[in-house]
Amino acid sequence: MRRATAEAGINIALVKYWGKRDPAANLPDVGSISLTLSDLVTRTTVRFDPALERDRFVLDGLPRDDARVVEVLDGVRAIAGVLHRAAVSSRNGVPTASGLASSASGTAALATAAWAAAGLDPAAAVDDPRFLDLVRKGSGSAPRSLLGGLVELDKERGRVHQLCPEGGWDLAMLVARLTKGPKKTLSRQGMAHTKATSPYYAPWVAEHPADLEAARAAIAARDLPLLGAVMERSTCRMHACMLAADPPLRYWRGRTLDVADAIEDLRAQGVGAWYTMDAGPHVKVLCAAADAPQVRETLSALVPPDDILEGRPGPGARIVGEGP
Repeated sequence: MRRATAEAGINIALVKYWGKRDPAANLPDVGSISLTLSDLVTRTTVRFDPALERDRFVLDGLPRDDARVVEVLDGVRAIAGVLHRAAVSSRNGVPTASGLASSASGTAALATAAWAAAGLDPAAAVDDPRFLDLVRKGSGSAPRSLLGGLVELDKERGRVHQLCPEGGWDLAMLVARLTKGPKKTLSRQGMAHTKATSPYYAPWVAEHPADLEAARAAIAARDLPLLGAVMERSTCRMHACMLAADPPLRYWRGRTLDVADAIEDLRAQGVGAWYTMDAGPHVKVLCAAADAPQVRETLSALVPPDDILEGRPGPGARIVGEGP
C-alpha cells in the first residue's frame, strides 16, 4: 500500500472564467486570474490498496459516489502503471458545491495526493501536461489551486503560471457566507446554459482580454484600486451574461446585493475594499491586509460572525503527509 495526504487552498477568480470551448477537455473560452487562499483548504488522503475491489470516496465523513474522482484516479493509475483501487478521504474547509470553489481545491488536493501515492514526483507535477490535463478535467478552475498567490490560467493550453507569490503582496480576502446548502444549478450546467442562450455571452468573451491585461498590469504595479476595479467589472459582466440567459440564471440573493452595497459604501468612506461573486450567492471582498478588521466589522452588521471567513494569499497544493 502507498498513501499520501495533500492540502490545496480554494482559489477565488478575480478575472472570471465562465463557459467552455471544449467541454470534453474542459478547456475554457477565456483565461482567468485568481487568488489562492490560506486556511480555506481541502485536505485529502489517497491510499492505493491491493485489498480493495473498487475505489472508495468519503467526503466530510460521508461516503460518496463521484465519477470525477474515479476519472482522476484512473488517469493517475494509467500514467504510473498502478493497478490497485484507492481509498480517498477528503475534508473541505468550506461548504461543498455552494459557490465557494470547493471543487477546485478538492480536485487539486485529490490529484496531488494521488500523484504522490502512485510514486510520481509531486514537485514536478505542475509542469507535467498530463497532470494538468487530469486536474483541469476534474474542475476547470482547479489548476489555479496548484500554485500559490495570484495565478493566471491560460485559455489556450490550460496551463497556469504565478503572477505574484503568496508572500509578494499583503492582501486579504474575506468571504461573507450567505447560504450553507448546495446551489440549485451547478457551474458546468450553468456555463453551458449561459453560452447557449445569453445574447451577452459573446460580447463578454470579446471584452475579456482587456480585463486580463488590466489585471496583469495592476498586479505588476501592486495597484490594488486598479485590480479591485477590474475584479468588480469582471464579476458584474459575468453575472450579466447569466441574467440575460433564457431562462435567466441568477445565483445572487437579496443579501448578496446588501453586502455589495455595504462594500461600496465602505469604499466611499475611504477604505479600499472591492467585491466579487462566483456561481453562488456568497460575496468575497478583496482588501489590503491592514483593512481586513474594518471590512470584517462592516460585514458583521449583515452576516453572523461565524459566517465570515478570512484568508490571505496562500501556497499552492502540497503534500503534507505520506508513507505506507
